[in-house]
Amino acid sequence: MGASELASFLPIILVFAFFYFFVIRPQSKQQKKVQNMRKSLEKGDKIMTIGGFYGEIFGFKDDALIVQLKPDNIKVQMSRSAVADVLNKDVSDYVEEKPTRTETE
Repeated sequence: MGASELASFLPIILVFAFFYFFVIRPQSKQQKKVQNMRKSLEKGDKIMTIGGFYGEIFGFKDDALIVQLKPDNIKVQMSRSAVADVLNKDVSDYVEEKPTRTETE
């Protein structure tokens, strides 16, 4: 393999290295972080689902969660994979009140 053949493969190698360090590796780190978050869910955790619902984990049933949705306290069963984030603050801080309509005319 001569120097000219190696030089022709260099751009392909550089593109692969770029994608690995700036796309593939960060994505796999993020995916592992999400998996750890979902494994460590506990009763009483305040969560946000991937559908945008806010609630609190009420209990567990097999591998599913029983979640009490806010503000109406409706209990639903859902998969752990439906959890997008665990919230550190009170759920009521994230639930917006219905805006009151005021006219300034």
